[in-house]
Amino acid sequence: MPALVFLLACGVSQLAFAAAPLSANAPHAPTDQPVWRQSHGVLLSVTRAGDRLVAAGDRGTILLSDDQGGTWRAVASGTDELLTAGVFVSPTEGWLVGQDSTVLHSTDAGLHWASQLAAPGTDQALFSVAALAPGHLVATGSYALMLETTDGSAWSPVKLPNLDEDYHLNCVMAHGADLVITGEAGHAFLRHGTTWTPIPVPYDGSQFGCLTTHDGTMFSFGLRGSLFAAGPGPGTLTWKRIDTGEQRSIFGGALLANGFIALVGSNGLMMLFDPQTDTLRTLPPVTAATLSAVAETQSGKWVVVGEDGVHTVDPAATPAARAEVTQ
Repeated sequence: MPALVFLLACGVSQLAFAAAPLSANAPHAPTDQPVWRQSHGVLLSVTRAGDRLVAAGDRGTILLSDDQGGTWRAVASGTDELLTAGVFVSPTEGWLVGQDSTVLHSTDAGLHWASQLAAPGTDQALFSVAALAPGHLVATGSYALMLETTDGSAWSPVKLPNLDEDYHLNCVMAHGADLVITGEAGHAFLRHGTTWTPIPVPYDGSQFGCLTTHDGTMFSFGLRGSLFAAGPGPGTLTWKRIDTGEQRSIFGGALLANGFIALVGSNGLMMLFDPQTDTLRTLPPVTAATLSAVAETQSGKWVVVGEDGVHTVDPAATPAARAEVTQ
């Protein structure tokens, strides 16, 4: 099963991700009213640019919030391609990537965007982008697509050895000076120096997202609530499965200021994970729609984006929707 962003990038109907309506008696997390609803297009990415939040998604949509997700304004992207992921290496400089190998660059915290790369009509989507250093970035995507820049502007293709090009590289993350990529059918790879090594996830299903904690521990997540941890030692990785007790897929995650991890996914899934104790708490849903990404505000609230726009959630005021899962 390819990533949510791949299906959207290829124009596949979102009906595959449609969720059953929430029960009238279902608990709801404290939330503001959703903004930028589905009629305006799907949002797939949200990230921090200093104090600003930058969200992106369908038809080149880029939204900015300067009040921690309370209000949003659209800015011009210069493209109508689907935008899938973003990263900021400073409060002002960042990149967005998307369909048809689109790469956009901003040096003013997302107010203005310049195109660095586009390959119209190729149907090759970039799903993820990570920075190893301020000007050294790697982006990965569909059909083994990988691009790298060492100067922040000129992007070159990178070929993974011995990988069938039918496989999608759904997520890329920096692990110190190393690079880790996860994707379909348990495929995962480590680049240490100039050497690529397969480090397969012990699971046949796809991994949709990944992130790194402050101590260098890597987390990969995806189909049917799968969650894996590895590290933090350099050079080699061994994956350990974490039982989430979930069948809903996990599409997005964010490292929080307190060291916990926020995870979001299908059917409005929201989970809070403590990597020190391997304890998970599932939050009541704010929506039945798929959630694609999450970011933390300065006040500790979550901004979650997906099929039906933006929601802000206060996890501190939210009881658990079910019992905690402790490893």
